[in-house]
Amino acid sequence: MSTKPRELRADARENRLRILAVATDVIEQQGTMASLNEIAKRAGVGPGTLYRHFPSREALLAEVLATWVTRVEEAAQSAPVRTRDDLVDWLGRLAGIASGYRGLAASMAASMEDESSPLRHAHRASLVANTLVFERAREAGLIGHAVDSGTVARLVTGVAMVAEQAKLPPEQVRDMLWVILDGLTARPG
Repeated sequence: MSTKPRELRADARENRLRILAVATDVIEQQGTMASLNEIAKRAGVGPGTLYRHFPSREALLAEVLATWVTRVEEAAQSAPVRTRDDLVDWLGRLAGIASGYRGLAASMAASMEDESSPLRHAHRASLVANTLVFERAREAGLIGHAVDSGTVARLVTGVAMVAEQAKLPPEQVRDMLWVILDGLTARPG
């Protein structure tokens, strides 16, 4: 869902691009709950200008996440799926991408069920990526049944949130992802 008007004047277009560049930097440094007023100030615009371009925090974050969506899609395309270790590696990559911005996992979790959320595109990208990887795993014989991408997203988002909050080392995160994989790949019944 794009918040960009069809035709912007040159100065408005420059303001929008500057806001996005500054927002990307500030969100990388401070997380998804960074002050919108600070972003506007650093971009050299007033809060009203920021809100004209991005009517909500989610709308701004969705635009910042365009690059994130590309990383998720590329990660899914390039993920090897030959062994169960490969699947845990994929889950680890996804958890790492989800926690690329402090607070992103929580923001994504909050928008999972909200079809009108501007973050829905980013959430949907993670679902499509999971579907792709786990379908390839099923075709490779690593799992015997279809895996629900929404379930995977919720579980990995939960791990990413815990890992971020507790500052867990990678080996503990990997152990948690193994538990998820074992649960996802167990045959029903």
